Amino acid sequence: MTLAGQSPIQLAIIIAFVWFAYRLTRSPHSLALWAVVSCLAFRYFASGGIADLRGHFGGVLSSASVAKVVMNIALAASWCSLLLFFLLAATPHRAVRTAFREIAIMVAAMLTMTVMVAVTPNADEAFSSGAGGALPSDVSISVVAFYIVGSAYIAYVTWRAAIWAWSYAAESTQRTRLGLRIAAVALGTLGSVAAIRAGQILLIWGGGTLPEWATLVNLGVPLGTLLFVFGVCLAGAAARIERFRIWLRHRRALRELRPLWSVLHDLFPEDRLVPAHEQSRIDRFSPRRVHQQFWRAVVEIRDGLVQLSPHLSDLGYDPDTSLHQQSGLLNEAIRRQRSGTAPSTRDAVLVAAPSSTGAFDVEADVEQLVLLSRSLS
Repeated sequence: MTLAGQSPIQLAIIIAFVWFAYRLTRSPHSLALWAVVSCLAFRYFASGGIADLRGHFGGVLSSASVAKVVMNIALAASWCSLLLFFLLAATPHRAVRTAFREIAIMVAAMLTMTVMVAVTPNADEAFSSGAGGALPSDVSISVVAFYIVGSAYIAYVTWRAAIWAWSYAAESTQRTRLGLRIAAVALGTLGSVAAIRAGQILLIWGGGTLPEWATLVNLGVPLGTLLFVFGVCLAGAAARIERFRIWLRHRRALRELRPLWSVLHDLFPEDRLVPAHEQSRIDRFSPRRVHQQFWRAVVEIRDGLVQLSPHLSDLGYDPDTSLHQQSGLLNEAIRRQRSGTAPSTRDAVLVAAPSSTGAFDVEADVEQLVLLSRSLS
């Protein structure tokens, strides 16, 4: 296999496969990622990669009927893997039994198609050309059964995947919801095309004729595929943009928290989550460490403020006072800690309390810490 000989679709699949395989190495226990990687691997062979297998193994794969079976198995397995992804992503704790059931249905369909090929006389000639509504009317019942079972399974699995994709969209963020719903509609379109093709096969085999407009049904495959790719890309892009926005917010907050963080580091060096000798310059400023550094800063600042709070208690600190008064008392408490003055109490007070009420709000907490850090003199 060489990249130069791949179609644009195969190249896109290879790139996606390499990316998700890399992510799988980082999260090897993610069943959803395993499903995605399997889907892409099977999709590669279903989209023409069978020719590469032929080049390497030849022999039995040079048979048109065997190649047809292998390609359809790869196609069915890719759709089944996609269904398993949505199933595992939406309900990971309750999906294992359902996943085994879906795999069993897929295996049953593929075994049936394999048997139909095995019992077909002159199978290589019968399966060398023709598919879907293009089948001639005089083909054997085993050939008809092969395509009926294949189309019926594709319709079933894509409709199931569409239902789960829609359910997954309902549980996703607002930014990714639109893309996932477009993907669900696309899957439903592909399932409808497969069901219509099965009906066309039965109609032709029964001696009927298709109307001229029936060929327009075939346009549903590229349309559904494009819609699905667009929806998935839209959802993926929305998720990436949201992650980038969070990264920027954490980076900005980390920069604004650094004055307060540095002071508390100097006062309580033994409380660092990562000892100073383990922190390299790259670790401290690498973009990949922004989130880790942000959460370290928030935790260490809160821990430092708790340890400093006995001094604040001695100074008559009141959490309801203005930020200006809080910062003045904080500076005095820092001065006392540096001078070695022992506090007269061990009582702790809450410094820079979040303004929100009810459940703890991280964003509100960080906002108050940032304001306190800015006010340090």
